[in-house]
Amino acid sequence: MKRCLAIMVIGLLANDSVQADELDLTATEAAPNEPFTLTAYWENDGGPLKQNNLTDRHYTNGLAVSLTHQPDWAHNLAPHMPFAEAFGEAQTGAGYIVGQSMFTPDDIEATAIIEDDRPYAAYLFTSVFWQRANDMTMDHLQFELGVVGPASQAGDLQVAIHELVDEDRPRGWKNQLGDEVTVQFHLRKKWRLDVLDHQLLRIPLQWQFIPQTGLALGTVHRHVDGGAVLRVGGNLPDDFGPGRLADVGAATGTPNEGWGMYGFVRATGRLVDHNLFLEGNTFRDSEHTVNNERWGGEVQGGVSIQYHHGACHLEVIYSQTFVSEEFAGQDGSNAYGGLSIALSVWY
Repeated sequence: MKRCLAIMVIGLLANDSVQADELDLTATEAAPNEPFTLTAYWENDGGPLKQNNLTDRHYTNGLAVSLTHQPDWAHNLAPHMPFAEAFGEAQTGAGYIVGQSMFTPDDIEATAIIEDDRPYAAYLFTSVFWQRANDMTMDHLQFELGVVGPASQAGDLQVAIHELVDEDRPRGWKNQLGDEVTVQFHLRKKWRLDVLDHQLLRIPLQWQFIPQTGLALGTVHRHVDGGAVLRVGGNLPDDFGPGRLADVGAATGTPNEGWGMYGFVRATGRLVDHNLFLEGNTFRDSEHTVNNERWGGEVQGGVSIQYHHGACHLEVIYSQTFVSEEFAGQDGSNAYGGLSIALSVWY
């Protein structure tokens, strides 16, 4: 990792007259083999990610770290998956995620249960996923184990951070959902369509349209969703759109050399059967629950900046997400900011 960062810094500082051998980057060293990508995700409804909102409300914070690569077991699994023959030759990848999410009512200083607002809920999870992709489409299958309740430590984390930055102390975590082990499956499919290539003020621009659909089954979420990403930029990467905590990026594909940048808009609609964070524990009674809205949606906009040099790749994505009302009686919609930083190294 240190060598990769050093190479990227040298590449950024080097001018056109500097040769590859001067940078000690031979063709063999730069040739891609198997990429390992480490990505950090942070989503928050206030603070530095969303300056126009200074209060915790509903989905208030999410943290995750993912590691992706292209192991032999992912390649060997491909012929045994459904529709393998119709899918054709596939590039495969796999990844592992550890994350934490927290949810609060609007008034975090109240000590009593707020009947007409959502309950306190906290979630700690780990996931493993498998992907296959060709030039046009990508399949994503994910299995997740987690725990909801005080064992997730999210409440303690929020209290500690608010004390550290001298903000209002959350006082209602004693009312959060109880401890419970969770099991979750996610299935997603995406398509990538090149729409247009043109120049704007001598700057080459590419337009891509990336429809997607998904299914969630388990004790945490049960829903179906559909939507699309439209992205416009230069030197677009060979992936299937920007990743985020709930929908991590592709473990397949090869980025282009040099700088790349794009803006994007994502719109998603969802039909919800179950949301544990609203409806309460599955295997035990919860003191406080609300009824989830059956239909929901969200719109996300953001920007991605990438730099690739030799066997190293860095990507930073910043976004804003606006979410429709999620439960009956909710007072207004929600919004949060997101930031992800990904570093890839080819060995």
